[in-house]
Amino acid sequence: MSNIEDLSKPELLALLETVEQLSTEADPQRLIETILDTACRMTHSPDGSILLLDAERNGLYFSAARGDGAEVVLESLGQRSEKRVPLADSIAGDTFTSRTIKTLERAKHFEEVDRQTGKKTESILSAPLCARGNAIGVLQLLNKTDADGKLIGYDAHDSLLIEQFGRQAAIAIDNAQLVAKLLAHMGLYSRNSEDLALRINRRAEKEWLTLLFADMRGFTQLCQSLGATPIQKIVNELLTMFAQQVLNSRGIVNKFLGDSVFAIFRQKDGPERAVRCAFGMLDRFANLRSQWDEELNPDLSFLDLGIGIVTDEVAFGTVGSAEVRDFTAIGTAVNLAHAFEASARDGKRILVDQVTWKAVQSMIADWEHLPKFELRKPGQSVGVKFDQYHLKRLRPDPPINVFVSHSSKDRKLADQITHQLKRFGIGTWYSDEDIPAGEKYAERILNGLMGSDWVLVVVSIDSGRSDWVRAEVKAAMADHRFRDRILPLAVDGSSAAPINPDLAGLQTIDGRAVEDLGERIGDFLLDRERKARSKAVVDISG
Repeated sequence: MSNIEDLSKPELLALLETVEQLSTEADPQRLIETILDTACRMTHSPDGSILLLDAERNGLYFSAARGDGAEVVLESLGQRSEKRVPLADSIAGDTFTSRTIKTLERAKHFEEVDRQTGKKTESILSAPLCARGNAIGVLQLLNKTDADGKLIGYDAHDSLLIEQFGRQAAIAIDNAQLVAKLLAHMGLYSRNSEDLALRINRRAEKEWLTLLFADMRGFTQLCQSLGATPIQKIVNELLTMFAQQVLNSRGIVNKFLGDSVFAIFRQKDGPERAVRCAFGMLDRFANLRSQWDEELNPDLSFLDLGIGIVTDEVAFGTVGSAEVRDFTAIGTAVNLAHAFEASARDGKRILVDQVTWKAVQSMIADWEHLPKFELRKPGQSVGVKFDQYHLKRLRPDPPINVFVSHSSKDRKLADQITHQLKRFGIGTWYSDEDIPAGEKYAERILNGLMGSDWVLVVVSIDSGRSDWVRAEVKAAMADHRFRDRILPLAVDGSSAAPINPDLAGLQTIDGRAVEDLGERIGDFLLDRERKARSKAVVDISG
């Protein structure tokens, strides 16, 4: 049986040097990337991965991957994915559970991975990563090659080398994760906080930051409606969502305060990232609330979010004594952001200050400039007034363009719709003049359709008689890009059948009430685009 004496002196020295290098890396993700690169180089493996345990879901996720299909694997089975590699019926799971190193030739790898990458796994070296008596993950190396690039199998020497390396790597990962958790408890929960970790022992410094508070409305009523167990589940899922959105936006989760979060965004693009994070929170919260409604008996439609965002200079860093320290931001801007969040109610979900508004106005489709907000300190009768803006909708990214098909007699309505959709950042195309039938007519239609994402058909008595509208709808129906992207707008109760029989089978928007028509169309289109771009399945007839 192989033992450490079977390793050569250069290999032992290389292991010692690698261990010393790993011990100096504090960032967990960079550490994992370095470990995988080193293991691949040591074993001449072009492909490899490190999987870590997700205890809550009882499965493994890919924390790092190398090879042709690495990006695909990290996207579909990485930390941010909903899917996990099972602990049963997978080589990685078996390695993790048994805590024994395995080498396999032409092995049946976890089938989902091979399906995702489109690459057949020929050989595997799968090693457990164990630290302090607990398995924390798996190191997998794939498809070893010789000096000529020919595939060869892993041998006992490879197993011994990776076994020794894996022990030290697991300890380094565990230590880095422990440090990251301690920093998170101090207020530094971030995917990249190495430079801030160096400031732990220094006093807070002035820095220009964007500050975000988000809180769930209706928590008191929720406590009166549910027992302790479902409430704890809701709060856990809410805070997890908050943290994911902040981290995905490259922010810092500084504090959880009951059912709310305080997040910090650094650098010049902090306002943009904070605002996108806020809208992401609203989208994810809507999904969570739908999920809770399905799982629980009480009607939870009263639950909502309130978010306040402020950008300004604050004191940022460590506060407190040598024994008890906290890493956070302090200043008027923090108080103002918290006050904005507290007043974000009654349909006003995202409130921002003037500095944030100026930084993000180009990406906002709909907003409202509210009366000035007065911030008072306790005991003060008169406070300081600040501008505040209610952000309603983001402009779609990329922009949405709509082809509006209408008769000449409905042009006034088309102009009105176009003006209203601009507030949503939605562009429109329609002919502003009558085009004679013939080649020019067809060319104009096709050019308009080519630059559009949706087709809006104004259904009326006049459009039912229009050869122009019939031709436009026929061209749109023939273009596969507009499958499920043709939206009839019924303005006088007329049937769409005279325009096109297939159009009559689609669900229409009622256009008889014109006061909020543009808003209803805009909401519909933005919602459909958001779901389509997140690969959700949408039924246009629903």
